[in-house]
Amino acid sequence: MDDGRWTMDVKSTALHPSSIAHRPSSITDPKDWDRTLLSANNPSLLQSWRWGEFKGSSSWTPRRLEVEDINSQFTASICAQVLFRNLPGLPISIAYIPRGPVYTLGSADNDQLETAFWKTVHKEARKQGAIFLKVEPNVVLTHHNHPSINQTQTTPDSQTKSSIDRKMASMGFHPAGRLQPARTIVLDVNRAEDDLLKAMKPKTRYNIRLAERRGVQTRPAQNLNDLRAFYSLLQTTGARDQFGIHTFQYYERLWEVFGPDANNSLLVLLAEHPDEQEREARPIAGVLALKFGAETIYMYGASDNRGREHMPTYLLQWEAIKWARRQGCSIYDFWGIPDPPAEDTPESDVSPTNTRSGLRGVYWFKQGFGGREVEYPGAYDYAYNPVLYKVWMRWRGVDLG
Repeated sequence: MDDGRWTMDVKSTALHPSSIAHRPSSITDPKDWDRTLLSANNPSLLQSWRWGEFKGSSSWTPRRLEVEDINSQFTASICAQVLFRNLPGLPISIAYIPRGPVYTLGSADNDQLETAFWKTVHKEARKQGAIFLKVEPNVVLTHHNHPSINQTQTTPDSQTKSSIDRKMASMGFHPAGRLQPARTIVLDVNRAEDDLLKAMKPKTRYNIRLAERRGVQTRPAQNLNDLRAFYSLLQTTGARDQFGIHTFQYYERLWEVFGPDANNSLLVLLAEHPDEQEREARPIAGVLALKFGAETIYMYGASDNRGREHMPTYLLQWEAIKWARRQGCSIYDFWGIPDPPAEDTPESDVSPTNTRSGLRGVYWFKQGFGGREVEYPGAYDYAYNPVLYKVWMRWRGVDLG
C-alpha cells in the first residue's frame, strides 16, 4: 500500500452495543513507523526504525507490527518492533521486543486491543519459528515505599512491579532475565543551563569548571578516524576496568546508520588533553550518545589513563547535555545505573580517579548531574516451545547472542 502498510487481517470484538474493529498490519515505511512511535509518550530509541536497521546488520531481522482500534476516536494502536534471530542451520528462531510495545494515545487501557495485539505478535512469532519471545516493557515503575526514586511519569501507564507481573502472567508471560538496564537516571534538560548547573552536586559542578579552567577542549567526531580514536579509548577503559567491548565494526555500523551521512542523530564527542604535546597523542576521553524523539541517551563513555586528573569526563557529559538541548530534547538518559551504594558509603571511596570504585563510582558520577532515578520492571518470556525453551535456558540463559 502507498502508506507503507500491508493488512494482515481484520477481527471484530463485541463490546456493549457497538463493536471494535482491530486492524493488524506490518509497517514497511520508515517515516510511517517513526511517526507512529512519536505519537506515543516517550517511545524508546530501541523501537525506532533505524535501531531495527542497525540490529539487522548483526543477524537480527526486524518486523514492525501494529494493531489499530479503527473505531477509536483517536485511532488508538499498539505497535512493536519485534526482532527475530534465526539459529544457524535450524528452522527455529528467538524473538525479542526491547523497550516495548508502544502504546499510542488512548490504547493503554484498551484490553480488547491489547489482546488482539498479542495474538498478532504470537502469530508472527510462530510463523518465524520462534522458540520464545522476550519482552522488556518501557514502563516506569511506581514506588510507594521508595520516596528516593522520583515518581515523575514518563510513560502512559506507570505501575508497580507486582501489577505488571500480574498483567503479564495473565497473558502467558513469566518474569525472566533482562538485557536492558533495570534502573537509570534521567535528566530533564528543558531548563536554562544555569538552572541545570545549580541542580548538580557541588563536586560535579566544580569538576566541570575545573576541566574548563585547565583548558580541556571537546570536539565532535567528524570521520571514521575520530571514531577509531574513540574505540581506542574504549579498549583502554575495558582493559582497565575489566569489561568486554564490542568490535570496531559495531561502532562503525552505528556511525553508518545514525551518523552525519544518515540522519545525524549520533554524537561522538572527544576531549583533548590541555597540554599541547600530550594532545598530539590522542584524545583523553570520549562519549557516544544517540538521539530519538525528545530523548538523548548516553550509551558509551571511555577515558585514557592519561589526563584523568583534568576531569574530562565531566566536561564531556556537560557538553553532551547541551547538545541534547540544542537538538530539542527534553530528556537526557544516563542509560543504566547499578543498585545504589549503601547509605554509609563515604563518597571519598568512589572518587572520579579511583579506578577501584567500579560500579559505585558509576553511580556517584551519574547521580552528580542532578537527574532523577527511574526503574523498569525487567523482562518477561513467553515460551512457544517449552522443551526447546528449557534447552535454550540451560545452554545460553538470558544471552540472546
